[in-house]
Amino acid sequence: MLEKNNYDSLNKEEKLIYLAGVFEGEGSFGFWGKLNKKRRYFKAQVEMTDEDIILRFSNYFKVGFITENKIRLKRKKSWTWRVSGEKAIRVVLHLLPYLGIRRKEKFEQCYQFYKQLPHLPKYFSTQSIKQSQIKTLLQN
Repeated sequence: MLEKNNYDSLNKEEKLIYLAGVFEGEGSFGFWGKLNKKRRYFKAQVEMTDEDIILRFSNYFKVGFITENKIRLKRKKSWTWRVSGEKAIRVVLHLLPYLGIRRKEKFEQCYQFYKQLPHLPKYFSTQSIKQSQIKTLLQN
């Protein structure tokens, strides 16, 4: 693991690559909310026992929030960084070039579902994230 001094000396792209590696191992994304309800939402999160690593996600992306999780039986205290909605889509898009094929395929499925949600802003598919960006990222 990188020491704080080493992480701080990385440039922006190197920090993103580092965070993508952590996300690949400790992160998750997908949909929450009941399937039959109108308000399903996309969420990305990372949970781990290293608070300083969780803080790096918040500091790098400038979105989401951190929660301290209760200590469970025979487990250490952990922290979770969460982001939801369009902000979560944008976070995963930034990480996507450095994630594995399985995660890229899962994101493509999630993105296709997300575009069809009834509460989606009308401008989403044209201005926020273009389909060509997704295809380019998935091909890399």
